[in-house]
Amino acid sequence: MKKFLALAMALSMTATLLAGCGGGNSAASTPAASSGSSSSAAASGTTFEKQTWKFACSATENTCWADMGRDFGQMVSDATGGAVTVEVYAADQLTAGNQSEGIQAAIDGTTELSAHSNLIYSAFDQRLNVVSLPFLFDSFEDVDAKLDGAGGQALGEVVESMGLHLLGVGENGFRHPTNSVRPIDSLAAMKGLKLRVAGSELLNAEYTKWGANWANANWSEVYTGLQTGTYDGQENPLPTADGASISEVQKYVTYWTGVYDCIFFTMNGDLYNSLSPELQAIVDECGQKAAQNQRQLEREQDQVVLQKWTDAGVTVTELTPEAIQEFKDASASCYDDFSAKLTPELIAAFTEA
Repeated sequence: MKKFLALAMALSMTATLLAGCGGGNSAASTPAASSGSSSSAAASGTTFEKQTWKFACSATENTCWADMGRDFGQMVSDATGGAVTVEVYAADQLTAGNQSEGIQAAIDGTTELSAHSNLIYSAFDQRLNVVSLPFLFDSFEDVDAKLDGAGGQALGEVVESMGLHLLGVGENGFRHPTNSVRPIDSLAAMKGLKLRVAGSELLNAEYTKWGANWANANWSEVYTGLQTGTYDGQENPLPTADGASISEVQKYVTYWTGVYDCIFFTMNGDLYNSLSPELQAIVDECGQKAAQNQRQLEREQDQVVLQKWTDAGVTVTELTPEAIQEFKDASASCYDDFSAKLTPELIAAFTEA
């Protein structure tokens, strides 16, 4: 945990926080990181055509996913002299809450901007699940090195092939398992636990190899399922779990790096290609900054929730090196099992960096 805390503190000292959550379907809020873009309409004298772009994300209005859209919108507005406006639509409200349709809308151009998890993207192209291979990352520093390096570049090529342009890679985070039965401090301790797992073929395979009796269910049903004992536990990044008050019905959380989940921040490819080189440079720069800011805020929230749960009496377990190796060994075959679907080349972009 010390490594996670140290990084979160360093990020907090070296980067500017995003502003708080704003209003609903507008370009609202003024995140502090919005200033400082080197591409400035005022400085260059460039005049841009007035445009309004819709940003859709699967997370709710009060999350750093929506903050990323507001942050991006403010930066682009500043850089274009107010010519470009971004409207934020959280919880995929433009597609009745359907996350896959939220991605499809960005591909079709119904919406211009999208922020969705790689787990949802994998329904379109399974290669984008590569970041959720077991223990692919061992720290936040490792995440940044790989996503901002060869791995992220390889992911961008896959996204581009879908008719989208990748503006940046944000973070949903490491997915930490919780339960109400016992601490998961070893491979044996997970065996037989009834866990709700996100609907991903790769995650299902991982939890099978770790011995859990997993099930898939809509997130809206999970709290009640935990409360009634339908499930012993679930797995999610802490801010997501805390947003659903999971700590009220769970006694234990294992804080680990077993599974990671990222966010692809994309723009419709045809729209991007239609922009002038000047505006393309602006959206690329602002997209990267917004994604980096979102990663920072997600990690800070992760630590806030961890402390909140600890104070509320939830037992936090960190695995010993020996226990980590048990889990790694049990799920190592996932790399071979999913090699054909994820492609050896894409896996190598992350494992050989």
